[in-house]
Amino acid sequence: MPLKHATETFLVFLLGVVILLTGLLLPTLPDLPAGALPWAILFAISVLYPLSLFALFRRRRADHAFRLLHWFPALMLLLWMGIEVVALELPRALMVVSFYTWGWTLSAVTVAFILLLSYCLQVVRRRVPRVTLLLLAFIPFVGGALASQQTTHWDRQLASVLWGGEWLTQLEGKEFLGVRLAGRLPTQQNLSASSDAGEESWREKLRQAEQRRKEAREARLAGSSSLSASSLIALVASSQSSAGTGTELKEVKTMPAKLPSSGPEVGAFIFLMLAGYTAVLHDRARRRA
Repeated sequence: MPLKHATETFLVFLLGVVILLTGLLLPTLPDLPAGALPWAILFAISVLYPLSLFALFRRRRADHAFRLLHWFPALMLLLWMGIEVVALELPRALMVVSFYTWGWTLSAVTVAFILLLSYCLQVVRRRVPRVTLLLLAFIPFVGGALASQQTTHWDRQLASVLWGGEWLTQLEGKEFLGVRLAGRLPTQQNLSASSDAGEESWREKLRQAEQRRKEAREARLAGSSSLSASSLIALVASSQSSAGTGTELKEVKTMPAKLPSSGPEVGAFIFLMLAGYTAVLHDRARRRA
């Protein structure tokens, strides 16, 4: 028999909560190699969640689109890992990570909720309560994400609580998926020179990763400060011009700066998700016909 309406409504809301938690935890992950083990833990949970519901979905003949949406948290984590692996060779890719995880991974979470809301609107049963529940969860999340990004930076405190403990030190130096694990956050690691050749090689990699992280953070702060400075200069120049201060302002040249863009990666990701969801809906319509 199909999924009961109340059960499906609960699963829709639960999926929304899981997506929000994934978006919240993604910015807390340290960069590779320190983030390999925390990422593996989150990825294992994101895979076990849809697998635990597989038998129920199959027995109750749940919609294929609804089944696929349960893999979205795992896709979010895979995208983060892909960018981080590229960043090991191209440090500039860390800027993409910063924009991807900005505001508790708000871009990916928004795409996921758009797809989930589209599914709820397509299904005739219980549209209003499902949409209402999703919005009640999503709107506070957006407010908290923006507030944390601008003022509190709560994700940094959460990162130190989750991944800054001593339990990670027991796995120091072990390899996972070809990446040697670091048991501590980069700021907690001993990066001084070592007399042991193997240890020194490992610490050199950690120093390079920490340097890339600092350069990416400084580049982003420099972009923001240059934007603020140029905006201030333009504002002062316009106010002085309106007061008729003279011709010296004609010699002032201000090049408007703009924040670096995340490029086509986010657009391609959104297009891929929408295309896959549309294909699933088309297949459902064809099967019913």
